[in-house]
Amino acid sequence: MKKKVFCVLLLVGIMILAFMGKEATSQVTVIKAVTAFPKSNANNDPVPMFIEAVNKRTQGRIQIDYLGGPEVFATFDQIHALKAGTIDAILYYPWAFMKSLMPEAEAQGLSELTAWEERKSGVFELWTEIFEKRVNAKFLGRFHSNLRFRIFTNKKVEKIADFKGQTLRVMPLYIPFIKGLGANPVTIPPSDMYTSVERGVVDGVMYAEWSMASFGLHEVIKYTIDPPVFQLEPATMINLDRWKRIPKDSQDQILDAMKDFEYIATMRSFMLLEKENKMREKAGMKIITLPPEDAAKFTKLAYDTTWEQILKTSPEYGPKLKKAMSKEAVPKGSFPWQ
Repeated sequence: MKKKVFCVLLLVGIMILAFMGKEATSQVTVIKAVTAFPKSNANNDPVPMFIEAVNKRTQGRIQIDYLGGPEVFATFDQIHALKAGTIDAILYYPWAFMKSLMPEAEAQGLSELTAWEERKSGVFELWTEIFEKRVNAKFLGRFHSNLRFRIFTNKKVEKIADFKGQTLRVMPLYIPFIKGLGANPVTIPPSDMYTSVERGVVDGVMYAEWSMASFGLHEVIKYTIDPPVFQLEPATMINLDRWKRIPKDSQDQILDAMKDFEYIATMRSFMLLEKENKMREKAGMKIITLPPEDAAKFTKLAYDTTWEQILKTSPEYGPKLKKAMSKEAVPKGSFPWQ
């Protein structure tokens, strides 16, 4: 009789454990996330698709709750909220906005590589280490590659000397370069760029060549300066403590989705850039191309002044990043086109 009771209890115990195991595997993890820009902003184009891809790949076990942008947390405060765990993730956030916590952050904009090339050169591993150390975050990757930055201004520029005395809205990334041009840099959140230009607080802005129209800047700015410099560098990250509580198989699925969207987002961005160029042309914006000698000086100044600043503020990681971000850092034969 005792043996029969024991067997029944054992069977019941196994059934309970099996049920609990099933519940554990089907448990839903909700990740509360924000972006640096409002939901409607063109920069966020890949975000909803990425969220959907993560949901599908994890079979609904990971659900990203996209709360919004600056209306939820002020743009420059978001990285502090992520580090503290007040929010779980930031899906789109320019590196330059992290300068107060990450002195080497601005280096990403100087990369000569695409996001997928950086996974071969060692840059991705370096940033993974830096994000954990500086902002308590798991770095997933970046959505865009090879999209550049330009100066947009209302003052006609025919040579480098014409930038002298202009007041330009910037992010921290551009400050050494803008000062090198003899202009006055002013740090203003993206959401305030339009009114700053419209009211004459600034003469122009330095911003990504794509998505400036989503702020309406093509309506209030006359000129686009060529050549462009740097590249767009939005980071996608999850609070490290939150990341560690996500099951390993789901972590792998999130990382795989991010790898795919590094290609997808870049492709979509160049398609959208083509449309935006037509919008700017229709609005009457003119492209001013600097003379060859000035263009070469302009580009060299952009990179030399910025690297000088980064190497000074981050002696630990600056030299490593500079080396790993060069074209020479990608092993030959890593891609079919090499």
